[in-house]
Amino acid sequence: MFTCLLKVLHIHDQAGVACILAKYQRMNNIESKVLSSNKIDKYGILKFYKDYVDLVDRANFVEYCLSEAKSADIIHIHSVEQLVIKIRKAFGNSKKIILHYHGTDIRGLKNKNIPNSSTIQNTKTRTKSFAAKVKNRLKLIQMGYYNSLRTESQKLANEILVSTPDLLLLLPHAIYLPNPVDVDHFSKNDTIPNKVNNNNALTIQTSSGDIQKTLHYCKENNIDLKIEVLDRTKTPILYEEIPNFLKKYSVYVDIRIVNDKILENFSKTALESLACGLKVLNYKLEYINRLPEIHNPLNVTNELLKIYNKV
Repeated sequence: MFTCLLKVLHIHDQAGVACILAKYQRMNNIESKVLSSNKIDKYGILKFYKDYVDLVDRANFVEYCLSEAKSADIIHIHSVEQLVIKIRKAFGNSKKIILHYHGTDIRGLKNKNIPNSSTIQNTKTRTKSFAAKVKNRLKLIQMGYYNSLRTESQKLANEILVSTPDLLLLLPHAIYLPNPVDVDHFSKNDTIPNKVNNNNALTIQTSSGDIQKTLHYCKENNIDLKIEVLDRTKTPILYEEIPNFLKKYSVYVDIRIVNDKILENFSKTALESLACGLKVLNYKLEYINRLPEIHNPLNVTNELLKIYNKV
């Protein structure tokens, strides 16, 4: 057991999970912060949690992580597998390292056969540096090195976490840690905009899901909802504004089809919708009315502390 103030270093953030963990860990008297090199911050998550985040230039990111890791008790790495190897090499067994997967980072995606025009245009505007990194990664995969890197990273981590239960099929020895929801930000307490009607529903198109199959699935199962689709890749909404946006709707449709399979877990947006007072239509076509307690951030951080204490 840790008897003094625990110092946790989160490296990288996925959809705000690391930021929320850091916020509520501090409430539990744990010294915690997030290191991120993502200066784009498309949805304004890092800006919203700026008090818990150190933003670092990409060129200096690894060196900064190694420097900050010197004084950390727990190094909690989100998705960036290669950093497990670098930190273990630098500090040996003196550091406790957690590797945390969040979805497509371990699940992967099937290649699209025909890219649409927006995808082609986006690809054309990417930097040469990014294109070079993608090319190098493809070479590593073809050579079998990337799988070796993944295997080595997992072996060197003291514990592996996954954010959704379905990922346990890919990593049966991992531990499922439910995604936390920032219930200070996503709550029923704010002024709720007028809803058009009780059948007013929302679903979100992401880069990983097949929205047309989702809509077809709802139609063939006679779901009587007027479903509005938000394409977050084209129309991003700032994290700060999401609660009031969600409250325009009565139902969030959480049916996600990825790699031709229906995901059997709550999406993070579905959890946020529940915290805001919406109903959620899940993959079983059941309506859920309240946020499960396992996703309360204090419950999640308490479970995480138990994991830290065991490694």
